[in-house]
Amino acid sequence: MKAFNKKYTNWAVAGAGTLVLFFFFFRMLPYHLFHREQTQLFLFTSETLTEYLKHPAALARLSGDLLTQFFYYVGGGPAIIAAVLLLWGVVVFRLLVPYIGRWAWIPMVLAVVWEAGRQCGLTYPLSGTIALIGIGGVLLLCRSCIRHSWKSGLPISALAALSGYWLFGYGDWSSKVYNTPNWELEHLLALDSEMYFGRWEKASKLLVEGEYRSPFATYYYNLLNAQQHQLPDKLMDYYQPASQGLFLPVAPSSTYLTIYAANEVWFALGDMTMAEHATILGMIFSPHHTGTRAIKRMAEINLINGDDAAAMKYLRLLQKTMCYRDWAERRIPGKQAPEVSQWLERKRQLLPAMDTLRSAENVPLSLRHLLRSNPANTLALDYLLCFDLLNKDIGAFAEDYQAFAASKTPSGLYAEGLLIYLAGKKASPDEVRKWNISPRTLEDFSEYTRLYEANGGNGTPLQASYGKTYWFYFHYATMKEKQ
Repeated sequence: MKAFNKKYTNWAVAGAGTLVLFFFFFRMLPYHLFHREQTQLFLFTSETLTEYLKHPAALARLSGDLLTQFFYYVGGGPAIIAAVLLLWGVVVFRLLVPYIGRWAWIPMVLAVVWEAGRQCGLTYPLSGTIALIGIGGVLLLCRSCIRHSWKSGLPISALAALSGYWLFGYGDWSSKVYNTPNWELEHLLALDSEMYFGRWEKASKLLVEGEYRSPFATYYYNLLNAQQHQLPDKLMDYYQPASQGLFLPVAPSSTYLTIYAANEVWFALGDMTMAEHATILGMIFSPHHTGTRAIKRMAEINLINGDDAAAMKYLRLLQKTMCYRDWAERRIPGKQAPEVSQWLERKRQLLPAMDTLRSAENVPLSLRHLLRSNPANTLALDYLLCFDLLNKDIGAFAEDYQAFAASKTPSGLYAEGLLIYLAGKKASPDEVRKWNISPRTLEDFSEYTRLYEANGGNGTPLQASYGKTYWFYFHYATMKEKQ
């Protein structure tokens, strides 16, 4: 009876520990796991399976990559990692219990916590933990064989060790020995994933809750508002690191995370050349040099461009996956679902009529190119005007406004920017009236100017009333050199 109770107590403790691990990854680091799935591609093909068999740790790598694809599902990643860590704990316990008895649970807990810490990283693969489980299983087998018969056990153990190396390797030690959970990175990955999934309300909530002043967060804040036609209205309500909050740089100093995300704005604006450029570079510099998210985007870009042959190259890859097969089949040229066809038609209306040679760093040229082909592209117009304003390039802003928005009545941010332009050129009252700026804005600008001059340029008294105006940004925002 005592042994029976002890057995069930052990299982209850193991179950409780598994639940703790599950809820830790489910509540604290779910977007780390989503990201790991997005940057990996596992194909159900004979060529893929054969390729695994050509290298050491074949079974560990195969099973790890196979299971990682299920991180796509909500709760899938935490459940898989919790189960794998439980199995790792059982192996450690069985290895040590013959030597230290019930005290084996102490190193077992430490081993599980240590390996859980390694799984908190972005690049440590699931196969790393599976390899350790396999190695431990081989040691248990060898010990059992030798105990049963020393003479027959030795050759069997030698064979098991050789097979174990081929199946499980010697563990993944290329990553950090331990990863401390990075909550700031988790928040940014959450924002990135929710925008990727199209859950705008949740992304908006994350932006309100987060206190991270980074170009990455601002980038998605601006994109979210732009897609709701509120970019100029809410631009000054949030931290703005000049134009880097509109377009993430694709440069040698950039991380693959920011390069990956950089394509999102260009894709929304309709510049498929720039979107493709960022997507390919993000894929090249990512840990596995591939990923389902990048493959999906490349398929979308080529479908919008009308290059069905190139699109099929990516769709065929996705057809060989378990989680994205349906997504790919709904987009096969000639067999597209009605909503896909309608979406493609809307995206194609944003494409420029002609292509042109341009530097990837010349953002204004790309935006003007889009607007010359399609003046109704309000997203591109807002990004161009806000880009000028955030860089304090008032001359370019006035020229772009006259070229692409002269028929509109300036209001809010744009009216504030135009008043700085008109004040700088000492425009006459008649010229100011031609811009149709509201009397209320003119009065506010006059009062702001009076207070600015009365305080000798000291911005502290102005911040309470004018801190969210473009005038305040223009005078007091510090411009940093682009990285």
